This record gives sequence, structure tokens and C-alpha cells, in this order.
Amino acid sequence: MIGATRKAGGRGEGGRRGAGRLASSLALLAVLAAAPARAQQSEPLSFQQALDRMRAEHETLRAASQETGQRREEREARKGLYWPKVELSGQFTRIDDPIVIDLDPIRKAILALHPQVPASRVPSFVEEVQDETFWKADVRATWPIYTGGKVAAANRAGDARIADAEQQRRQAEQSLSSELVRRYFAVRLAASAQEVRSAVLAGLDRHLFEARRLEEEGLISKAERLHAEVARSEADRQVKRAGHDLAIARAALANILSQEAAGDPSSPLFVVAGLAPLEEFQAAASRDHPAFARLAAQQALATQAVAAERARWRPDVYLFAKRELHEGGLTLLDPKWAAGVGATFTLFDGFARGHDAAAVRLQLARVETLESRARRDVATLVEKRYREVERSREQFDALAATLDLARESLRVRTRAFEEGLATSLEVVDARLALSRAQLERLAAAYEFDVALADLLEASGQADRFEALRQQGKPVGAAAMEQQP
Repeated sequence: MIGATRKAGGRGEGGRRGAGRLASSLALLAVLAAAPARAQQSEPLSFQQALDRMRAEHETLRAASQETGQRREEREARKGLYWPKVELSGQFTRIDDPIVIDLDPIRKAILALHPQVPASRVPSFVEEVQDETFWKADVRATWPIYTGGKVAAANRAGDARIADAEQQRRQAEQSLSSELVRRYFAVRLAASAQEVRSAVLAGLDRHLFEARRLEEEGLISKAERLHAEVARSEADRQVKRAGHDLAIARAALANILSQEAAGDPSSPLFVVAGLAPLEEFQAAASRDHPAFARLAAQQALATQAVAAERARWRPDVYLFAKRELHEGGLTLLDPKWAAGVGATFTLFDGFARGHDAAAVRLQLARVETLESRARRDVATLVEKRYREVERSREQFDALAATLDLARESLRVRTRAFEEGLATSLEVVDARLALSRAQLERLAAAYEFDVALADLLEASGQADRFEALRQQGKPVGAAAMEQQP
């Protein structure tokens, strides 16, 4: 073994020069192979750009905006209840016989009492009041002046529905923002993992070259060279698998952006050094979470339903007016125009009003109960998300020492192998250990980003994610190599 070591040492300089030339050749080939791929890549896509595209294009948010518009139009329609209602109507009618007033018996009695009066001098006492066919057309106006609060309750209920629709859209946007974080940074994680796998493959290519050279010189056995080839083949398989994972992640990102292609995400993974205390997030959730705003809107809607039911126990008072447009169809008893005031009040409706009032009171109590439960659940959820963020950051920090150890171990094992003092298995294991440490740290950074997005969504502060991202420390495969 001593002699072998010397032999290796005697020819180590030439071997290192050969390894350097091979490494340069491999690097040149990699650049040439990657050039067409880079030319086909789409434009860089920052997280803020992705967020803006999702807000503008996602069908769920567009549908939520359309629902809000619908509620606004319904609210405007409710305002019309305050104004008079004007209607124009017309009809053509045919009856079986003309309507006549026959007073001929009175005429005969008059002639009997006055025989000296010739019958021809007394007019006929038969008058046609309505022809068998006739037209009628009129314009009518009604104006409610007192409804017991029904109109006001309907308008306030419209305001509550608008508020509910707006908060529903906000809740959907926050949920989709968290999902965008998950998918956007999944692409970054997959791309970084592909870089790590490619670096492993390049390192094992160099190691396989050294193994073949040492085998030719008789310094290692065929089994060690075969082990290096197997490790290199496995690394190549992992690189191809990472490429497929990256393609899947890109497709998922394009889907949430409602586009055929998502672009090339340029915002790296990150870790924020410190967050505000848990109590601040819980207070923000109690104040800003859209679920509470929706419950408040539902409570307002139930309150107006109670007011509307109370109004059913009061009369409706209205003004009315009518003007006939086709006077030729009027009878002797029909006026040309009429105006006045009217009132209606339901005396009995089968006890429906009482049961309906009880139902809406129970609806109001139900909303209040749900709000109490929701506040407990959201407070617990915020604490859970907060702990997940802290755990992910602690795991990321703890892996720094593991990464340093793996990097140093690979350096020592590689040098020892070149000197004939270590086996190929030891070098391969050291390189794989380094890649595992790198991938675990990248995964910890990804888990931190996702957990942070979930925390902000749970506390109703999803809009703060981009600001926190810009304050964080970037994490990537290339940056990780430079960390101490």
C-alpha cells in the first residue's frame, strides 16, 4: 500500500492536469448543450408579477368579482322601491252581448199616465252602455309611502350582501395567494434540486474518470470502478427525474396563472430571520380575517331579515293615480282619471308571520354562535401555522452544520481517493451525503416559505407576503455553495 501510494504520488500531478482538462471539456460540453435550452426559456417571472397575473386572470377571482357586481346591481334595484311605480296597460275585449240599460217599462207607465202625449214624442228609454267590442288603455302610478320598514330592510340587506361578496372574493384571493406560493416556489425548489443533481452528476463524472485512470494504473480494483459507474448511472437517473419534476411544477404554476406557459420564476427561495410575536398575528386575525367579515355581513343580513319580518305586522300605505288614455272605451260609470290613497294589512295568514319571525331570530343566533366558534378555530390555526414557520426556520438553521460537515467530508475523501488512501465507495457516499444535505436545506427553505404563506392567510395578512419575501435571505443551490 505504501508503494502504491508513492506511485500515485509520483504521477499525481499529471493525473490532476488530465482531470482538469477533462473537467474543462465537460464544462464546455455542458455549456453547448444548455445553450439551446436557455434560448427556449421564457422571460423571467418574479413572484409579484405572478401574483398580479393570477389576480387578473384566475377564473375563480373573476367569478367572485362578477358576483360582487351582481350584488351591487341588486342593491341598486332595491333603491327603486323608494320611488313610484308607473305602469302602462292596454287591452282589447269582446263580450257576448252589448251592455244596455232598458227602462222601457217606465216609458210605458209614463205613456199610460199621460194618454194625450203621443208615443212618438217620448224618447226610447233603452241606452247602450257598452258595445260588445271595446278598447281600454290607461297609465297608472303607485307610490308606497309607508311599508313598516320593509323597503329600508331590503336596502340594508343589499348592502350586507355586497359586503359578503367582497369578503368572499378577498378570502378566495388569499387562499389562491397561498397556493401560488406553494406552486411558484415548488418550481424554484425543483430547479434548485435539478442544479444539485446535475452537480452530483458532474462530480461523479470526474470521479469515474479518476477511477478508470487509477484502475489502469492498477491502484484500485475493477469492483471500485464499477461502483463508480453504478453511482454515476444512478446520478444520471436522478437528474432526469428532477427534470420531470421541474416540468410538472411548471405545469402546475401555469395552471394557477391560467396560462399555457408560466414563464421562468426568478424570485428565489428565502428565509426570514425573525417574525413578530404570535400575539400580533392572532390580533391581526381577529381584526382582518375575511371569515369574520363575512360572518359580520351574515349577521347584518339576519338582522335585516328580523326587521323585515317585524314590518309584516304593520300596514302598507300607498298613493295611487290612474288616467284613461282611450276615452272611447269608457262607460258612463268609468272615470277618466282617479287618484287617492290606499292601505293594506294582512289580518290572518295561517300563523306564517309568527313562524317566519322565529326562524329569522334563530338564524341570527346561529350566526352569532358560528362567529364564537370561528374565533376559537382561527386563533388555534394561527398558532399552529406560527409554530410550523418557526420549526421550518430552525430546521433550516440546524442543517447549516450538516452541510459544512458534508462539504468537508467530500473534500477529504476526494483528496484521499486521489492519493489512493480512500475507496470509491467512500467518495460516492460523501458526495451523496453532501447532495442530501443540500436538498434537505432547500426543502426546509421551501417549507418555510409555504408555512409563512399559510400563516399570513390564517391571520388575514396574505398581502404582506411579498414585503416579507423582499426582507428575507435568498436561498438557492448556487447561493448555498457559498454559505459558511
